[in-house]
Amino acid sequence: MAETEIAAIVPFRGQWSNLIPALKALDQQTIRSRLTVILSIDGLEEPPSHVIDLVDICINGEQTGPASARNRGWRITEAPVILFTDSDCIPEPVWAERMEGKLKDEYQAVKGVYSFGGFKLIQRLAQVEFEERYRLMKNATTIYLADTYSAGFRRDWLEKLEGFDESFPLPEHEDVDLSWRLTKAGGKIGFAAEARVAHTHRPGWIAYFKMKLRRGKWRMMLVRKFPARAVNDGYTPQTMKLQMLLSFPVLISFFLIPFFPVITASMVVLFLLLCIPLIFTALTTDPAMAVFVPVFALWRGTALFSGVLPGLLRGKN
Repeated sequence: MAETEIAAIVPFRGQWSNLIPALKALDQQTIRSRLTVILSIDGLEEPPSHVIDLVDICINGEQTGPASARNRGWRITEAPVILFTDSDCIPEPVWAERMEGKLKDEYQAVKGVYSFGGFKLIQRLAQVEFEERYRLMKNATTIYLADTYSAGFRRDWLEKLEGFDESFPLPEHEDVDLSWRLTKAGGKIGFAAEARVAHTHRPGWIAYFKMKLRRGKWRMMLVRKFPARAVNDGYTPQTMKLQMLLSFPVLISFFLIPFFPVITASMVVLFLLLCIPLIFTALTTDPAMAVFVPVFALWRGTALFSGVLPGLLRGKN
């Protein structure tokens, strides 16, 4: 076991070159002298020397998904503070310091934020979506999510909860499951808006749609385990849920314009009203995106609803 104060775990599977920016960013942390960087490879492949040189510990194991890779990472160290980020994220130099600061307070876990998502239209709109969620969390009395692109946990609580549920085979909702189990057990999650990581969000509209479809499916399967979170998860705006429910009726109404123009107009107006909070967020964070918000919201709502239906009809595999 390695003895250290703080450990940052990076699960990885993919092209080694894509990993370098994240590892270099972790190597430049303001508290690097107290930070152990652990690369946990999801698979038995051995990394090249230039990757090993950027980390303190490198481990691997059977390719069973990021949940098991993260568990291997935090269990190999005795550090009382465990941080997580993803291999495609670039933490700011003060990231680890800010995360640790929250965990020194009354919190058992902490959630950071995305600072940037890319320059393409869908990437900028996706970042606006995150900014709306962050605004919601800043004002929330209870935070229910520490998603692992920028998250921290006290080690004793990871041990208490037995870490991530390794039955999750994909990078999908394993961190939501852990967060909901933590809050259900009485743990508190802090929100650290100053703990920022840059990321490249999905670069295409189809890729974004597929991601949201998958998210909708897994969210519904997980809600079956935590029904209380269906009403309030402290992260999903209520307007977004209503947009999801209205997305298909709005689309169908467009085909009925010649027959029921008033109904179509009413549906569109209602949907636009539900977009106001996201439009406001765009105006205050990326004003040029405000005009595209209704189309984005309809695309997102359609994708989520398309995933919710199969998620309701089946359990987690």
